[in-house]
Amino acid sequence: MRKTPLKRTPMKRKPRRGGNMPQDVYQAVMERDGGRCEAAMPGICTGKAQDWHHRQRRQKGNDIIVNGLALCRACHHHITFTSPAEGKTRGLIISAFATDIAEHPFYARGAWWLLSEDGSKRIISHAPLGDGWEG
Repeated sequence: MRKTPLKRTPMKRKPRRGGNMPQDVYQAVMERDGGRCEAAMPGICTGKAQDWHHRQRRQKGNDIIVNGLALCRACHHHITFTSPAEGKTRGLIISAFATDIAEHPFYARGAWWLLSEDGSKRIISHAPLGDGWEG
C-alpha cells in the first residue's frame, strides 16, 4: 500500500467579535506615534507598530481611540500571552470592569502617558515603573 501525504485545508479565521472597527479609529491609533510601537518594552520591542492592541478586552462598542495602542508584534505577544501581569503593571491591559478608560495611563519610554479622545497622548508623570501610578 502506498502512503500519500494528507491534504491540509487552510485554517479559517473566525469573524471578528464586535463587528468591524471604524477605519478612522484604526488609522488614528496606528499613526499616533509615527508608526512606532507605543509599549517600547526594553529587551522585547522591535520598534515598528504592526498590531492594534485593545487595552480593555474587545467587546462591542470598545473600538475607541483611548482603548487602542499600536504595538509591535513582539510586545503584543509578550503582554497578551507571556506576561499579562506585566501588561497590567504597565497599564497596557486594563480591567474589563474599569469604567473610564481615558483616566488610565500607561507606562512607556520612562514616563506615564495618558491618551485622549482626539488621538493624541501626553506625558503626565516621570515616576519610575516600580513606584506605580498614584494618580
